[in-house]
Amino acid sequence: MSTRSRHEARWTHADAKATGRLPRNAWWMLPLLLALCLVALYGGYRVYMGIATVTYEVRQCQEPLTEQSTWADVQAAACEPVSADALTMALMRGEERVEPDGVSGSVLTWEAWAVNSPEHSVDLDLTEPAETVVIGEPEAQRVRVALTSDASDTRWGGFIGGRGPTSYWVLLTPAG
Repeated sequence: MSTRSRHEARWTHADAKATGRLPRNAWWMLPLLLALCLVALYGGYRVYMGIATVTYEVRQCQEPLTEQSTWADVQAAACEPVSADALTMALMRGEERVEPDGVSGSVLTWEAWAVNSPEHSVDLDLTEPAETVVIGEPEAQRVRVALTSDASDTRWGGFIGGRGPTSYWVLLTPAG
């Protein structure tokens, strides 16, 4: 008869005891679990940051707009889409300048953009001076921000902020 350990019940049958070492063949699971955790973290980051395609449509307005303009003012200004060839636009991710991934007519597109990041700003270079430049949200039907210019009114910039939509309008009013 074999001896029993202290933690074993007295009624345990001698043949029912586990003897030897536990199986050690599950080490291949560790890299698999690590890879699964990394995929989950990456997916969670993409959802949390709202990674999506962001578009900016360039429109030329007949009347100047300000940050306080209503959507009725935007509609009254008769803003029509124009070709994006007459400007150079980049979004700023912190201090990093990000050029558009694609330009199609009046629409500039940035793929895989972190919509929920709080550090977005716009840098806009025009070939002709403009009186005003504002960024509008067509889905929310509101003006988000008015951009500020340099002395020549050809270089414009401003802070957009985070947690915005995926579609914007760049509303330009040509100078005089």
